[in-house]
Amino acid sequence: MSERTLIKASAGEHCISFRTVSRKKKSPWEFLVCRSELEKLEREGIVIAQDIHGFVALSRNIPAGTLRMEFTWLRSGGKNEVTGYKEDVTIRYDELMTFVHASTQEGGPTKWAALSIMENRLPRLVFYDTAGLRRCLENVKVRRKLIRFLRDNFHWPDVDEVGFYPDFDPYSFFFREIRYGAPGIAGGLILHNRSNMEKAYYATHT
Repeated sequence: MSERTLIKASAGEHCISFRTVSRKKKSPWEFLVCRSELEKLEREGIVIAQDIHGFVALSRNIPAGTLRMEFTWLRSGGKNEVTGYKEDVTIRYDELMTFVHASTQEGGPTKWAALSIMENRLPRLVFYDTAGLRRCLENVKVRRKLIRFLRDNFHWPDVDEVGFYPDFDPYSFFFREIRYGAPGIAGGLILHNRSNMEKAYYATHT
């Protein structure tokens, strides 16, 4: 519970204002996001909105039904320097948008608050190269190295899936991430130093 952040929203005619409250800090001031930006978010899935003293990156994870809000509040530190405060929260997208739409109705709500949710940071790891995976699992040394590497890596935020495909090396794979339903980073999961399996190791290359 201590890692969760309270996010508060207030509805105006043209904007929704947001504040965050966590154990470490309260946001310096309200951040105004125009309703037109939230309408764009519904269409496009990703929006960067600017306030006078900062910006927020809004990104939907459609399969998970969540909205990630990355706030940055900035202030002048004097002598051409800038200081700031950053807060990243994830909330239920439908809950926020239900409030946003209802607030336009006569007598509708003007205040809303919710606790941030904990995101699942582990994307699905899908081996489309089943033959290559079988070769790795049949070799005891390779199997241990592959399982250990997969356990300790690919903990990427906002990634739905990492797919593994055939590579010219029999114990290596081509991989591609799927982020918000669209292709993302691609690269290789390569077993290095195959001539000495005792010292061989996996690494990613993008």
